[in-house]
Amino acid sequence: MNVLLISTYELGHQPFNLASPAAHLLNAGHHVQCLDLAVENFNEEKINWAAFIGISTPMHTALRLGIHVARRVRQINPAAHRNFYGLYAGLNTDYLLRQAADSVIGGEYEQALVAMVNATEKSAGKIIAGVERKEFRGGTQFPRLEFLTPARHLLPPLAKYAALAIDGEYRLAGYVEASRGCAHTCRHCPITPVYDGRLRIVQPDVVLADIAQLVQMGAQHITFGDPDFLNGVKHSGHIIRRMFAAWPHLTFDFTAKIEHLLEYRERLPEFARCGCVFIVSAVELLNDHVLEILQKGHNRAGVQTALQLTRQAGIPLRPSLMPFTPWTTVQDVLDILEFVEANGLIAHVDPVQYSIRLLLPPGSALLSRPEIQPYLRGFDEEKFTFFWEHPDPVMDCLQREIAACVEAAAQAQQAPHKTFAAVHELGYHAAAQRPRRKWASPPLPDLSPPRLTEHWFC
Repeated sequence: MNVLLISTYELGHQPFNLASPAAHLLNAGHHVQCLDLAVENFNEEKINWAAFIGISTPMHTALRLGIHVARRVRQINPAAHRNFYGLYAGLNTDYLLRQAADSVIGGEYEQALVAMVNATEKSAGKIIAGVERKEFRGGTQFPRLEFLTPARHLLPPLAKYAALAIDGEYRLAGYVEASRGCAHTCRHCPITPVYDGRLRIVQPDVVLADIAQLVQMGAQHITFGDPDFLNGVKHSGHIIRRMFAAWPHLTFDFTAKIEHLLEYRERLPEFARCGCVFIVSAVELLNDHVLEILQKGHNRAGVQTALQLTRQAGIPLRPSLMPFTPWTTVQDVLDILEFVEANGLIAHVDPVQYSIRLLLPPGSALLSRPEIQPYLRGFDEEKFTFFWEHPDPVMDCLQREIAACVEAAAQAQQAPHKTFAAVHELGYHAAAQRPRRKWASPPLPDLSPPRLTEHWFC
């Protein structure tokens, strides 16, 4: 069967969510093409070629863009079976089946996609009633399967994607996954309602084979895209050591919880020796009460300790943030800014992080909590989120102002220090205080910490 897999938004890296299922579909004997609309033009020829079109939805933005793609697909090739798969597909199954999809798969999707394509081929692409309708619904899948080496030959070259900026130069970057899901259940995380603490490990040989083909494509840096690379720390350490032995020139980065950085502090020097150039961690905010509501597993003191540990190991920490929740105040926002400045993190925080607002997708673990109930204002089906309103209108206004500020700064390629100064001024204006001083001079390029060149707007 002719299968087209489409990605709309993957945070600046080659879409693993296309390459991995493509390998399984090819192995099952199907004909597969890929289309990454983040870097490629809409291709009507590929749309008309396909009998089955799978739209990857790993993120909220990808889902919203995917809806428009599915509607356009229906106009061009009405006979094609339209499938949505991935994290956010599973959270919005009912809406998708009503409005844009013939089938939906949440959770682990490779094996389920093969089964769905096989079933579609047998039924000539038609949705039929009864028991088989449940098969086309797909649902959320959690099989333990043998992963295959992703079919990256079907994707655009690495030069089309984000690079590593380091020491005044840019290096091609590849993206791999060593695990899926997460062993933790942070209440605000979209992974929690889908995986509910489940973790799926990708075989080390498959991960290393994927890294090998990325190196052949020119990659000099690897991003491990696991929700938390240290969920299976022995597995991760094994892969890192083998990668370093095979390609000692490669650098890498990964994402891990603050509590894991504390728990596995003795491993940080080894990661540094093997080429780790930064770690991303979801700090979110510094208010211990709100962190407890979110069930983050760390507190403000833990963030400070993790920062000290990573610096001692020689690995920069890049915090991701979520300053705007129903429980945070203007003072909490100022506290984040003061912490960033005091700890020399201005160049380590992507400015968009200062604008992030709590997202409540269907199934969010927060929806059942009494703490959120006074602030809920209904479900926006078109935006796939429950709307909430802050009790202090100043906070919602400040969030909008900061979001507009950092978006304009990103488009203008403004230096982080200058953007920080503007955000700092907005925060103090909202608090009716005057900032102590202003920042004017950005750091020299060769003093900027390592980072990927993609700004995170989600």
